[in-house]
Amino acid sequence: MRKNSLAIIVLFLFSISLSAHTSNSVAIQHQNNENPVETYAVLFDQFPYDDNGTTVCSAIELKSTLLNLGWNEENISLFLGDENITKTIFLEQLNYLEQVVDENDLVFIYVMAHGHTYCRDVLEFNTWFQTEFFQINTKNKIYLMDSCYAGEFVRNFYGTCFAMGSVGEYEIAIGVFPGENGTWVLSEPPFAGGISSHFWAKSLTNIDADTSLDGVVSLQEMYEHSLPAIRECYNETFELYPDLADYVDNVAGYTENYPYPRVVNNLHYEITLNATEFILNNEKYILEDDLEGPKINSQEIMYFAEEDSFVDITFQISDQSNFDYYCYVDEVLVDWDSHAATGEELWNYTYELAVQSNNNYNVSLAAVDEWTNRNVNFTLVKYNGNTDTAPFEFTVSVLVFLLFQLVILRFKTRKRKD
Repeated sequence: MRKNSLAIIVLFLFSISLSAHTSNSVAIQHQNNENPVETYAVLFDQFPYDDNGTTVCSAIELKSTLLNLGWNEENISLFLGDENITKTIFLEQLNYLEQVVDENDLVFIYVMAHGHTYCRDVLEFNTWFQTEFFQINTKNKIYLMDSCYAGEFVRNFYGTCFAMGSVGEYEIAIGVFPGENGTWVLSEPPFAGGISSHFWAKSLTNIDADTSLDGVVSLQEMYEHSLPAIRECYNETFELYPDLADYVDNVAGYTENYPYPRVVNNLHYEITLNATEFILNNEKYILEDDLEGPKINSQEIMYFAEEDSFVDITFQISDQSNFDYYCYVDEVLVDWDSHAATGEELWNYTYELAVQSNNNYNVSLAAVDEWTNRNVNFTLVKYNGNTDTAPFEFTVSVLVFLLFQLVILRFKTRKRKD
């Protein structure tokens, strides 16, 4: 995979055993109030690289970026190498965060590792990690993952958070390192680690990424700003390594406009890794303004006819946080489930009601969000005979009624004249 004239090593397609370095546990940030806003970061990287006696990798680059964004170094835990990326260590860190984090804090977890051969097969991420992650008691959780098939793991982040994988669930991720011999030929200045991670780190501190012009680079802005550069670097790497390009094309089915990162963003505001901004303007990142509860729109009355056996009852629901919903027919629970936050958008929930002639039904939907806000709405489903004749009969009744009123009015008018 390595050409003598190039100073580049392509990773993630092979099993590599590397050295490790571990930092101390995350620490509490000092602030002078009763409940200080705290920021915690845990960075895992399977691929530390010794560059002339200096350890370099993506996690170290991201740590440097966090320090530039106002993080306290004591609040950042660093776990490097195979021996420090184990299920036991992951669980220890997650359990620690579960104990110390509350609703006004910020948590950032980063993972760079083999996707298929390690995260899926060794760590078995999809059987426990996401569940443990969502037990951390803050909505402001950020998860970034740079690995092959990262989208496979990110798609399972179901709760309120920002989660992003460097590639889709069927895509290969690539990392590069400066070679000890040869010449660096990428247009991007030399760096060590994942291509995506490198440009994420750069975009987080690049004012050009701040398209909203609010002085802060959000995670969404980081994603949008970094993607063109990531794709350009991947394209250059494919040109340098035709065999790698063929391999990726065989796995993913394409190499143009590659990759397609997987993003799960269930927050109704723009979250950021800028610790200074997060602490000073913490009120922006609290979901307590979700006080009105779920909004539920429904059709008040629906009619069905003799030939109908089923009626579709649709409710439109929206809420700023995740919610559980419960559907009742005549006060009997018939369906229930949960749904992710929709913000101002409306989500259509449809229940198929079995109906019988001459019966009326009260179909109600209740919703309870994560702040225990509640709302309920209903639709009355009424039997109305034959839909072809019912409108005619109704029209005739109205006309007879109006005609009767006209007769009475004419009679009264005549009486006055007499």
